Amino acid sequence: MSEIVRVATKAMRMMLGEQDDPELILLSFPGSSGARVSLFRHARTNSLYAVKCVAQSRVSLMDEIGRRNALTPYLPDHLPQVLWCQVLDGFEVMISECKGIHSLHHLIINSNVPHSRLLGVWKDFIEALLRMWQGSEHQFNEALCPRFFPARLGRIEQGIRNATVGKTKLSECWDMPVVVNGSEYQSIAKSFEAIAQVGKPKMGVVCHGDPQPSNIVVGTRYSWYCVDWEWAGPHQDWRMMLANLYGWWSTRCSVLSTDAVLRVSRNRLEIEHSSYVPTHLQPYQDIARSVASTMSAGFPSEETTNDVNRFLAALYFGEIRFLHMWGREAFAETMLAQAITTISGSYRGANAQSFRFPQQ
Repeated sequence: MSEIVRVATKAMRMMLGEQDDPELILLSFPGSSGARVSLFRHARTNSLYAVKCVAQSRVSLMDEIGRRNALTPYLPDHLPQVLWCQVLDGFEVMISECKGIHSLHHLIINSNVPHSRLLGVWKDFIEALLRMWQGSEHQFNEALCPRFFPARLGRIEQGIRNATVGKTKLSECWDMPVVVNGSEYQSIAKSFEAIAQVGKPKMGVVCHGDPQPSNIVVGTRYSWYCVDWEWAGPHQDWRMMLANLYGWWSTRCSVLSTDAVLRVSRNRLEIEHSSYVPTHLQPYQDIARSVASTMSAGFPSEETTNDVNRFLAALYFGEIRFLHMWGREAFAETMLAQAITTISGSYRGANAQSFRFPQQ
């Protein structure tokens, strides 16, 4: 039994006041924060519980519960109840209702149910986010944003400096021009400088903070529930949230056509790759894209589109740090190429994953 499962089982017994071990039915993969979630079934009642265990997280579980409360007025029927929270054997432990065993991500990737049903869940989730954004507009204060972008970008940049893709240390080609599929782009260094030029939104909104299918649990009759509230709260930049909604499909669902190649040649960093989001998943991305029209009261401006792409490029760079957690190390070259081309404002190639509308 792993240490996390042992602690989670102990917490369940403490909460229930029982000596019998509940039945462990699922242990999640670790998230980027290092947290693991164990799902348990109570032997007598068949009730399901989600037990989140984390050590040395940037956001404590007590703070996460507080941030959940910011969402309650807007998503009253879509938030599991928190039942218990304590520090136990060096772990912060939170027990909440388990409203469903599988995330929307799991169901989509495995095609466990018809995509028409899952697309309906995604559409309903997006519409709920839009209502929340429009109903919570307030003066934006970047210093109060739960996902303070300058600090986040700094962590991403440091992670990429320390990264090795294939046998190439990115720190050693930091200032080299990058050639993607034969076209030359700016260096990694200049790409980060360009991302940092993102403008401020006209207003802040309340949001989940990390809205994407891995954080949506699907329950009975295709009901849905938001989990992982560590970045929730006000003073969110809706364009950053849109980048998550749109870019997630490229980071977690893209498919490689061929093996990607990364090499240094003639003092240039060269990447050859070919990837795409499968056709049956593109409608999910299209629904996310529609958010920009609604929030912009029509067709989004060039400035809005450029800022969404700055956030997208940061997302693509950032995901490189976590590919090993999901067994997707083979996508490192592709994520690097997508980040570089996205921030360069280039839409070359049918498979580019920049944010844009068909007319552009």
